[in-house]
Amino acid sequence: MTIEPATILVVDDDREVTSMLSDILSGAGYRTLSASSGNEALQLVRNQNPDLLITDLRMTGMSGHQLQVEMKKIAPAVPTVIITAFGSIQTAVESMKLGAFDYITKPFSNQDLMLMVSRALEDRKLRLEVRLLRGELARSYGLDNIIAANPKMLEILDQLQLVAQNDASVLIRGESGTGKDLLARAIHFMSAQRDGAFVPVNCAAIPETLLESELFGYVRGAFTDARQPKTGLFESASSGTLFLDEIGELSPAVQAKLLRAIEDKMIRPLGATAETQVIVRIITATNADLEKMLQQGRFRTDLYYRLAAVTLTIPPLRERPEDIPLLIKHFIARAAAQAGRPVPLIEAEAMDALLRYPWPGNVRELQNAIQHTIILMREGSVRRRDLPAKIAGDTDSPSGMIDQAVSRRITMDQLEREYVRAVLTSVGGNKSEAASILQIDRKTLYRRLQDEDQS
Repeated sequence: MTIEPATILVVDDDREVTSMLSDILSGAGYRTLSASSGNEALQLVRNQNPDLLITDLRMTGMSGHQLQVEMKKIAPAVPTVIITAFGSIQTAVESMKLGAFDYITKPFSNQDLMLMVSRALEDRKLRLEVRLLRGELARSYGLDNIIAANPKMLEILDQLQLVAQNDASVLIRGESGTGKDLLARAIHFMSAQRDGAFVPVNCAAIPETLLESELFGYVRGAFTDARQPKTGLFESASSGTLFLDEIGELSPAVQAKLLRAIEDKMIRPLGATAETQVIVRIITATNADLEKMLQQGRFRTDLYYRLAAVTLTIPPLRERPEDIPLLIKHFIARAAAQAGRPVPLIEAEAMDALLRYPWPGNVRELQNAIQHTIILMREGSVRRRDLPAKIAGDTDSPSGMIDQAVSRRITMDQLEREYVRAVLTSVGGNKSEAASILQIDRKTLYRRLQDEDQS
């Protein structure tokens, strides 16, 4: 594949200068354009889309400074290098404050020019890559990636767009596996903080003795093993979003420090004598009953109200039956792509088993089950037997039956009734044969069926 050379636009009202610069740059393999005025340069920018602008600062008509300002309006991603005489360096510095990449003073060597061009083009390349990555992240974690048809979930998605427009702290509540992390990332990538970092912290996964230093950092010598300073996650998220998952796991000491950091927008690393200002948006999540923890004195009331300016509660998957078929289709397509195979059809029995299962692990469990199924499936379509045993309801395996009953959280009475009904169905409704299999007399079987009909 042939890589096109970068296009550089050279602007100077002295045609000998533009000719000289064009020759130098062309000799180095670049494609060059030249203009003798600001207006001519702007027209070339509109038509030719250059990768770099090199302009003299002092020109008749439109100055290099004015050209730079106009360039930003039509091609903000194109870096500008200012050529200036020694006596006008101060003016060139002013241009840099307005967005110029750098300046080079006359007279300059060919080597200095090529070094400046190389640096400017590399900077443009990196900025474009960052923009592409941010775009991919925004698509991956934006609203379009959240699969929902359930009215409660659709209402939450509507609220997300409003929440993302301000800097209020957000508390996301829901059972494990419901997608709290996904909602937090969606808020970040739709917010004014999207160009900053999204820093997730699982408060339950970090030992209490280390959590404070992880959040706030430390200076060299703060404790025995602190040989080098460490930037805390709070500071790493500056100008972005700090996502604290499992917020209910914070100790009272860390809760107090977190409250102060939120109120004062200042942090003090362990061992430091001075504080550092940190502007960061806080999003938290929990599957714990924070209200109960408040009553028990295990969670600070003042911190709770700081964190819960906006509260979003994600319903468990078992309360969102409308979402399950959509999620199944989505995860099958993703798992098939990852496995490098065509997207399979799903047979009716398999879909029925997936819809009947109560998904105690919520969306995360569904995603894992589909991935397991696609990897181990034997035919070109998803069959019931391809599903994990506890989901398929493998009646040939006693352990499979028990796993299914446990996952569905059913009572002993429910289990007994379902088993009686299943046996009766398996023998075509023959009550005598069913009673024999169950090792109960027919009167007991009739009574149990009667009780079931009346319940």
